[in-house]
Amino acid sequence: MNIRGKTIASLCLTGLCVQLAAAALAAAPAAKPAPLPPLRTDRVFLTSVESPGGKATALFGFWFKGKGKAEKKPTIIAMHGCGGLYSSVNKDKIEFTPRHIAMARALTDAGYNVLFPDSFTPRGRRSICQESLAQREASSANRRLDVQIALRWLATQEDVDYAHVGMVGWSHGATTILAAMNLAQTDVAVRKVQPKAAVAFYPTCTPYAGSRTPYKPAAPMLILMGENDDWTPPEACESLEKKLEGSDTGITLRLYPDTYHDFDAPGLPMHVRMDIPGAGKRGEGVTSGGNADSRAEAYREMLKFLKDKLE
Repeated sequence: MNIRGKTIASLCLTGLCVQLAAAALAAAPAAKPAPLPPLRTDRVFLTSVESPGGKATALFGFWFKGKGKAEKKPTIIAMHGCGGLYSSVNKDKIEFTPRHIAMARALTDAGYNVLFPDSFTPRGRRSICQESLAQREASSANRRLDVQIALRWLATQEDVDYAHVGMVGWSHGATTILAAMNLAQTDVAVRKVQPKAAVAFYPTCTPYAGSRTPYKPAAPMLILMGENDDWTPPEACESLEKKLEGSDTGITLRLYPDTYHDFDAPGLPMHVRMDIPGAGKRGEGVTSGGNADSRAEAYREMLKFLKDKLE
């Protein structure tokens, strides 16, 4: 079955199969792509707190077990971007986007468990891209607390090597990772166990590059961005990387030429969005689109970085 050029791969959710939109990663031009085997996941329930003393939100996520025979495996917390976890093609169904299913496959094939917290659906949102910063209940500060809860949940799982936990995130989720890794925040600094590595795809670094309080990452971080990104321009991340030169724990920034925001989204055509408040130049919108070459290189760098830091 094919929807807008995207292969449909099934994913078994606690005994039930839902459909996930997954792009074929490679196929000969005239050949029909081989069907991908289903990924099995469990829906797990967490609890998140909006702010100290604030209301609690019943948070949930999706748990993918890594391949391999090891009883305890290194584990990744994956934080979705402002568009949420699910495809916009069939809004009444739970369909992971091609980006998220591709990442789940890449990480589990490499032997990592993966937890995808859903920060939006429990808060009555599918996407927050079109909301202003003032409207966003699921801010990066609140989602930082989602990360704290995810870390606590992982500590209770028998098949998790809790001494080797990392993070991966996209855009708003990548900015959340910056917040969740900042030792300048007391709630981050007091954690007994810290993630050992973080990979951030095209975050917003501006709040940290321009802050008078020095940014202090809890672990080494790899930032992957396009040189042409006009949604989250790379200049602030370049400044942050420079500020941390020579520190014990630094940031490594990789920029890909002729590449824009969402470059790792399989099959996403290049397009301009005029519906993102506060982003890009006034009246010009922001550019979003996949770049297969940059995506492949970014995945190679990501997996090498995680292997070096988590294994």
